[in-house]
Amino acid sequence: MKVSPAIRLKKDSLKVGLSSLGLGLVVLVVVAAFLLHITNDMRWILWLGSAALLGSSAWLAVRGAGLLSICLLCLPLLAVLGVQMVGQLPGLWPHLVFWPLFAWIGWYGFRPPRRHAPVALFVALIASAVALWYCIAYIPGALSSDLNHFRNDPAPEFTLVHLDGKPYPMASLDGKVVILDFFATWCAPCIAELPELERVREDLGHRQDVELLIVANDSGEDTPESIRAFAEENPVELPFVYDPGGTAHAAFGFAGLPGLVVMDRSRRIRLIREGYNAAEIDFRENLVSFVEGL
Repeated sequence: MKVSPAIRLKKDSLKVGLSSLGLGLVVLVVVAAFLLHITNDMRWILWLGSAALLGSSAWLAVRGAGLLSICLLCLPLLAVLGVQMVGQLPGLWPHLVFWPLFAWIGWYGFRPPRRHAPVALFVALIASAVALWYCIAYIPGALSSDLNHFRNDPAPEFTLVHLDGKPYPMASLDGKVVILDFFATWCAPCIAELPELERVREDLGHRQDVELLIVANDSGEDTPESIRAFAEENPVELPFVYDPGGTAHAAFGFAGLPGLVVMDRSRRIRLIREGYNAAEIDFRENLVSFVEGL
């Protein structure tokens, strides 16, 4: 039975569409794996996603894919990672513009007969320059604005224990500026944040009225023993304490990790933040400056 040209065209279009969507899923997996296992630095995530979409769209364009296929290519990254990312960090919405823009550049420049390649190259250079400015001048401030929440509320009652099970002397925190960082050994951003917090502690070393504690709990099956083993295996000079049952973590209203809270001398919450991203390059300076001002 002879297949009509119209049916053949529909089958070919469906095949190209499914190939584009499948390739988009591969891009999503690659970018998500990089985010989870290598770095959560949103500057690298921008460039990796842009490069992957540009290369993928160029490959599809050479094979005659249309603009609809490029939309399907972008869909998984935008709908899954993009929406989740902007939901947590709304200041990074330009990611959702750069990714499809670079995908369009790849398609526009490589579709036959490639007479638009010079225009695509020019647009790519302009887009790259703007993206570079975005990474250097915009992202650090946007992250700081999204993650830092300044307050002036009374702190909840909470208790902590040492890793050996002995009660932590909560009275020793009276009259001090207290920085609590809620941490877990399985949390990659928590671990990435530790060197920055160590530098914060060094910068504030002359202040006897400032206390910084790394607070772990039993989330993810962490135990005082596993926390102590982590502290011994990693060269981090920070005091670890334990939050049995995660009661302090919940009392401060945290849902995830890491979570950081700064309390002033009268036990009022002055700063609270949930999350850490390596692209916030002024994290340490801003935190030290804030604490110095209390």
